[in-house]
Amino acid sequence: MKVPALVISLAVFGLSLTGTGCSVVRINGSYPTADDELCLVRPNPFNDEINRILEWQLERKDFHVRSYPHGTAPGVCRQTLVYTWAKEQYYLPAYVKQYAINLDLYIEGRKFANASFDPTRNLISPQVKYIPFSRYLARTLDRLFPGRNPIGR
Repeated sequence: MKVPALVISLAVFGLSLTGTGCSVVRINGSYPTADDELCLVRPNPFNDEINRILEWQLERKDFHVRSYPHGTAPGVCRQTLVYTWAKEQYYLPAYVKQYAINLDLYIEGRKFANASFDPTRNLISPQVKYIPFSRYLARTLDRLFPGRNPIGR
């Protein structure tokens, strides 16, 4: 039995995507810190649900979170996390709501690391559709702040 060339091409293309870093979580740097204070600069537009989840996850990592409005300078604290988010995604049949989020970590006012989660980066991995945003965010924070209380298991 002959396999059509299109089927083979699609399979090879799919395999190449899985090996080219189409991960939904990206980390550029990490910061193993013992300092418990972390300032959080909220984005504009603001989403209360995302902010609540992010603050809760940071507190689970044993940070004392001080929240600041959009536009606050990253040097407001020794460790400052500035974040932005993108439009929510809904996945059925599990009805899981996902958000793309980008986290920039500043140490003493200078950008030190970046972490992000974007469910649209890897459309061929079905597990993205069934894992809640809070779980992916926890995994992202675990990789951004290694050595602190692990929360993304």
